[in-house]
Amino acid sequence: MKPKFFILFLVCFIMIADTAFSQRRFPQRRRPVKRVRQQHINNQQMLGLLAGKNIKKNNMFAGAFLWLPTGVFWNFAPGFEYYFNDSDTKVQNWQFNGDLIFKPRPKGILYFGGGLAVDYVVPEKGENTTGFGGNALAGLQFGGRSPLKFFIQTRWTFLQDTRFSVMGGVNLLLR
Repeated sequence: MKPKFFILFLVCFIMIADTAFSQRRFPQRRRPVKRVRQQHINNQQMLGLLAGKNIKKNNMFAGAFLWLPTGVFWNFAPGFEYYFNDSDTKVQNWQFNGDLIFKPRPKGILYFGGGLAVDYVVPEKGENTTGFGGNALAGLQFGGRSPLKFFIQTRWTFLQDTRFSVMGGVNLLLR
């Protein structure tokens, strides 16, 4: 073996042995580390069912939506509602929503946001009508780490007329 390689090999061996000896002699301090579990926060895809009341028109509605995470603080919630009208009127009224929701604290209960609203009306006779507008919403979500999360929410919908709705429901975690 050439002397240069032998010296290089000897220096590397001494450095590795010295490092191993130092680690054995002075072990690392064990401190509790508080970490946010990104996996738990980011993978909360949920299916939601809701029911509520349109305060201005005084009619009830029911619907469903998906809660899809797009970041640690942001979620996308596409969904729909069906409005129950009086038995005298033969009009079907649907509302489709695509809301972007901001949760200031990922494990907190408060959220707010807004998005696109599409109103689809099917009268008994005549042509269907479609209206486009926007939503503004705020809500509270309860449930902690449970697979069921309950929520209450208020929403303003800006179409040809402004609607104010109060709703509540349940979200089910999808795994």
